[in-house]
Amino acid sequence: MKKYILFIIAALAAAQPLSAQNYEVRDKSFWLDLQVVQHVGLNNWSNVGYVNDALPRTSVTEFRGVLHCNPATVSWLNIYAELGLNLMPAPKMKMSDVGLLPMPHSGTRYYIRDMISESGNDRTSASFRLGAGLLGEFRVAERLWFMPYLGVGTMSMSPRSYEVILKEEGSNMQYRTNYKWGINDNDYDYGGDEMLGFMSGRLNFRYKLNGVSSLVFGLEYTHFFDSVNFYARYANTFNGNIKGKFREKGNKMNMLGLSVGISFR
Repeated sequence: MKKYILFIIAALAAAQPLSAQNYEVRDKSFWLDLQVVQHVGLNNWSNVGYVNDALPRTSVTEFRGVLHCNPATVSWLNIYAELGLNLMPAPKMKMSDVGLLPMPHSGTRYYIRDMISESGNDRTSASFRLGAGLLGEFRVAERLWFMPYLGVGTMSMSPRSYEVILKEEGSNMQYRTNYKWGINDNDYDYGGDEMLGFMSGRLNFRYKLNGVSSLVFGLEYTHFFDSVNFYARYANTFNGNIKGKFREKGNKMNMLGLSVGISFR
C-alpha cells in the first residue's frame, strides 16, 4: 500500500511539468517579438556607378515587430506576420551630379538649361517592410530554443527621378529629359513608393529570461526578387518627338542581417 501511494505521488510530480507545459502552449497561442535588425548588402544595387550612387546605401537599420501564432495542429510549427520600419542611409548622388548622367548623343556636349522637377530622397529616408511565413521551434536546452524561419514579403522604396532641359552646345537643339531609378518606366513622374518583393530565411535563438520574456537573437538572409533599374528618356522640346530611350538594368539585391530583441512569451 505504501509503495502504491509513493508511486501515485511520483506520477503526479512527473506529470505536473508536462501539464504546465501544455497549458503554456495553449495560453500562449499568440506572442510578440520586438527586434532591431542591421542589414548589410552583399552586392550593389547596380554595377554602374551613377545608377548605384543615386540609391540608398546598402546598410539598412530595421525596427521590427513580429506577431506569432501557434495553430495547435502541430506543436512545433508556427506562423508569423511582421511589420518593420527601415532607416536607409542617404545616397551619394546629389542634384549637382545630374550632369554626369547619360546624354542623348555620346560625344556631344550638353549642359543643363533648366531643372524642371526632382523627386525621391537624397537624404536618410524611411521605408516599410511587410512579411509573413512559417517557423519551427525546437528546444535544445532547458531555457534555449532554436527557431528557423522561412517567409516572403515586400519592402517599400521611394523611386528617384529628375526632369531637366538639356541644351546641345553650339546649336539650338534642346531635349526634355527624364531620368528615373525604379522597378519599371511606366511613369517617369513620382507616383508613390514602389514595392520590392523578397524571400527571407532566418536562424533565430530564444533564451528564456523569466516567465514572461525571452531574449531573441539571430542571423538572416534576404533575397529580393526585383531589381532597381535606371531609365532615361529624351524628347525633342520643339516637336515633342521621343528621340530615344535608355535603360541600365540593376542587380537583385542580397542582404545579410543580425537581429536582437525581446520576445514576450
